[in-house]
Amino acid sequence: MRIKLHLKPVRDKQALIFNYQYAIQAWIYGLLARSDKDYSQFLHDEGYLIGESKKSFKHFTFSSLQLGRTKLIQKGDKHIELSLDTIFLTLSFCVDSAAKAFMIGLFQSQELSLFNMDYKADFIVERVESLQIPALHFNHSQTVTKIFKVDSPMVLAEEKNGITEYISPIDSRYERLFSINLWDKYRSLEKTKSFDLDPNLVQNIIQWKLVSNPENIKRKGLIVKEGKGKQQIKIIGFENLTFEVTAPENVLAVGYLGGFGKYCAMGCGFTNIVTEE
Repeated sequence: MRIKLHLKPVRDKQALIFNYQYAIQAWIYGLLARSDKDYSQFLHDEGYLIGESKKSFKHFTFSSLQLGRTKLIQKGDKHIELSLDTIFLTLSFCVDSAAKAFMIGLFQSQELSLFNMDYKADFIVERVESLQIPALHFNHSQTVTKIFKVDSPMVLAEEKNGITEYISPIDSRYERLFSINLWDKYRSLEKTKSFDLDPNLVQNIIQWKLVSNPENIKRKGLIVKEGKGKQQIKIIGFENLTFEVTAPENVLAVGYLGGFGKYCAMGCGFTNIVTEE
């Protein structure tokens, strides 16, 4: 399920922070908490676990903000100066379609503030639009091939000796990490031990291939949680990225709706399908 929010700025020349992902995530959690406390608490504290492991997923993501007219950003600027143009945000949830009416009602006419210690921009949700999504079916296991283009930075990482290494799409390890991450997300929803596979065999089910010109791919640092010292969470993602995936249709649906890669609930890994197979 995907819905598009039409956000109207409440004032002209508001200052929009660059790192707005964490503020949007907190806003979504807050709305869910007021309407469905148990579901919100489950997402925040647990998520969808894989067996007895510590891996868990939220199975939702959101796009980058689609801005209207803005003041030209200069070197050294710490915010974006907005106009009164409506801006857009697309939310994507890997949930049953029966929840669509609930989600539309949840976000309609809400107020959103994106801020840090220095800058703040306020918006009203003036419209919630239900989006048609491509025919990716959860009950179809036929292998298909789709091409995806990232709308928000996609993140994959590997942990070694307590150090996080963010992996570039041109790294030879990327396909393996992508495949394992997507398969784990699928397993977290299926809750079936028969889906447990040796990580080395997952690439037989999910094949990833880079489509973008490697020279056009851009590295982007994101602060997904403001704070001082260790309280601040900074990650590295990659933009201008188009890729092809061959996998069972129901597995692709999980990634398309819930996000590909890591930190999807913080607004990473949102993609659009750019071609059919």
